[in-house]
Amino acid sequence: MQQQWLDSLPIHGVIKAEPLLRGVANNVYKITTTKTNYILKQFRFDHPYGLDRDQEVLVQRQLAEQQLAPDVLHYDAAQGLVLQAYLEEPDLAHANLSMADKLRELADLAAHIHRVNIKAPVWSLRERLARYCQQLAEFDREHAKQFEIRLRSFRKLIDNFASHPVFCHNDLGLHHVFLAPTPRVIDWEYSGMGERYFDLANAMAANELELPQRSAFVNAYEASAGFQVHRDTLENWRELVAVVNQLWYELHHHLQRISD
Repeated sequence: MQQQWLDSLPIHGVIKAEPLLRGVANNVYKITTTKTNYILKQFRFDHPYGLDRDQEVLVQRQLAEQQLAPDVLHYDAAQGLVLQAYLEEPDLAHANLSMADKLRELADLAAHIHRVNIKAPVWSLRERLARYCQQLAEFDREHAKQFEIRLRSFRKLIDNFASHPVFCHNDLGLHHVFLAPTPRVIDWEYSGMGERYFDLANAMAANELELPQRSAFVNAYEASAGFQVHRDTLENWRELVAVVNQLWYELHHHLQRISD
């Protein structure tokens, strides 16, 4: 971590700063002070993934007012830094709960997120996928072309994306959820008004849910959301999400290689 980052933050008495995650989208650090702990996110590679960090911070601040996300304590757009409180309790992936209970908590939270009323733009999946393919083509043109061909078979789903928009996280992994003292969710960079089925399919993929777990998750979501999930439609979205994730990770691989 660069000393200039620490000097620019509105905190004092820093004891240590340690890296927690080195990713393509973000680097994450835990800062320990004499009084409390913080999380500092450093943004990376916004353009290839079409990420709008100003919008992300605006969304998180609205969600924090609804006690659904950590407070944004400091945002430095020029340096690409966001400071927020460190959540001391374990995330849902490491919580002392059965998997059945974890899935119920996750489903309840997904339903809650889909009911949230905030100001956020409508996601364009078409534009996002076009950007991924365009960026991948700079490293591997042939592979990018193959993804473009594969995605054409999902044209109807992509055309109908967010025809009935709800607010979505779009990466609702168990490791992004903290339950105590009230449920809070982190990493909102892919959030926005979007497609409910895409969000549910992404949650299943992010948590690598097997068929019985997927069924339990959907049943719990239906009970909490009061929404009937059409299983065939969800399966179609799961197939598309699998291709989207393959494309994302292929681009991730190339970006990670040039950043190392």
